[in-house]
Amino acid sequence: MAASDLQEAPLAWLLDQTRQGAPGALVTIVGVEGGAPRPLGTQMAVLADGRFQGQISGGCVEPAIAAEVQSVIAGGEDAILRIGRGSRAIDIQFPCGGGVDVLVHVAPEPAILRQALALMAERRTFALVQHPGGSRTEIVAEPDVATGWRGQAFARRFAPRTRALLIGRGQELEATARTALAAGLDLHVASPSAETLAALALTGVPVTALTSPAQTWPPPIDRWTATVLLFHDHDWELPILENVLAADGFYIGALGSHRTHRKRCEHLLARGVAAAEIDRIKGPVGLITPARDPGTLAISILAEIAQERALLPAL
Repeated sequence: MAASDLQEAPLAWLLDQTRQGAPGALVTIVGVEGGAPRPLGTQMAVLADGRFQGQISGGCVEPAIAAEVQSVIAGGEDAILRIGRGSRAIDIQFPCGGGVDVLVHVAPEPAILRQALALMAERRTFALVQHPGGSRTEIVAEPDVATGWRGQAFARRFAPRTRALLIGRGQELEATARTALAAGLDLHVASPSAETLAALALTGVPVTALTSPAQTWPPPIDRWTATVLLFHDHDWELPILENVLAADGFYIGALGSHRTHRKRCEHLLARGVAAAEIDRIKGPVGLITPARDPGTLAISILAEIAQERALLPAL
């Protein structure tokens, strides 16, 4: 399972197993007390035979959790279990000493799972709202629904995973792409360099060959997109930045020194781009300044993207 599939995988696996006739349950953290390894809303899927997908701890007690869930599946009704501190199962304790309440939703409807997965594929924000009293689940397609209890129901909010659009050429682009891929970002690369595209071809990263700075590229930039320009030949930058600034991405960064960034901003102003829009560009890009080798630069850029994404509404 790729890191990019962490929120999708339990639902996709449970749907697949349900199609094969295997009864199961969706398990969701609905309460956290003290230190806990995973946040509110984290999910795993468990089958009646004890197999599971996903983690609601750090991976240390999942088999024991699955064993507890099996009895709930056998009973056929939703239940809330305490795991860790305060649990009746004294052998299921977190090393951090905290406790979580988990809602075990038995036999979720395949149609609901399919709809949720389709909304994820469309990069839509929605909530999976579970009603333990009635053993049912519904989808609420309201972007402002937060993860947490809504009266007697629990809402688990899903937002699109971070999309990283990397545009440029050379070792800096290649290192950043490989690091973003390992981090599980929805990664896309655009470059005018055949060598750069060939170097990334074996990774499976979607790539677009640029033939002109004015060229558009898939996919569209949405609110959850971070765009990074990694050019040393900055003649390519201005038309690309104009396109990117016209979109709704949450992060824009561009390679170069403080001096280079000042000149970049001056050129954009001369082209009629508003100063408020230009201020959205992170330059020099990344949290570590200066970061001169490609590996450190890649980490620096992704750390800054993660920091900015954390300011958006949480799951």
